[in-house]
Amino acid sequence: MMVAETLRKAIENLVDAKLVDALARPDGLNRLLAHRRTGVASPDIRNAERRLEEMLGEMLSVADAVPDSTAEHAEQAA
Repeated sequence: MMVAETLRKAIENLVDAKLVDALARPDGLNRLLAHRRTGVASPDIRNAERRLEEMLGEMLSVADAVPDSTAEHAEQAA
């Protein structure tokens, strides 16, 4: 699976978790607002946030591991 597709799915999972929490559970909008103020969220939202953070971390570690070809070309030109 492409990285962009995996990232898109992780973002969609977080949005879905927040929508379900806000719309399908009693007092959901107040809970969602409280989450924005305090950072305390339902387990579903926390899990979706964790998956998104893991995905972003993986993407950044892969990007750091790949040599920057533009820097190599600049050094060779100098």
